[in-house]
Amino acid sequence: MAIIIYPARIATDGEDLEGEEASEALCLPADEEAQATGPIRYELHAQLAVRELIVTGSVAARIRFACSRCATPFEIDVHDRAFFFEKELEELHSPVDLTGEVRESIILAFPTYPVCQSACRGLCPRCGANRNREQCGCKEKTEPIGSVFDSLDVKERTDHGRT
Repeated sequence: MAIIIYPARIATDGEDLEGEEASEALCLPADEEAQATGPIRYELHAQLAVRELIVTGSVAARIRFACSRCATPFEIDVHDRAFFFEKELEELHSPVDLTGEVRESIILAFPTYPVCQSACRGLCPRCGANRNREQCGCKEKTEPIGSVFDSLDVKERTDHGRT
């Protein structure tokens, strides 16, 4: 359960790495809102530049989230198509473990406000009904935006703020 590169084995034109690792490598706590439901997939290109390892490519994982609007669980593929890792090497024969960097890259690609679908109607704020599945009998507020300002008593200043 690790993505390991052996720098001493990389050809002069680089090496392509493609594969999957178990989702446990993401180390997501069981009580979190996000859960991995499939393996971590990666397509990487590693190359050496003098004594520096440079790895670029894409990483992805299938993740289950709870919708931020309606709380319904849904799954999406989370991608980082611009994965980048760089490390100065002291020893070419020492393996380099990329698992932590891949994990971080995928987690940083999580949506900040995951929704099951862009047209999700969410939950009714009054009765809690899922508006995607049923129509509740609650009335919507129909007050126009800004109507709260209609009742303000505003007095005009004649000195235009000058003292």
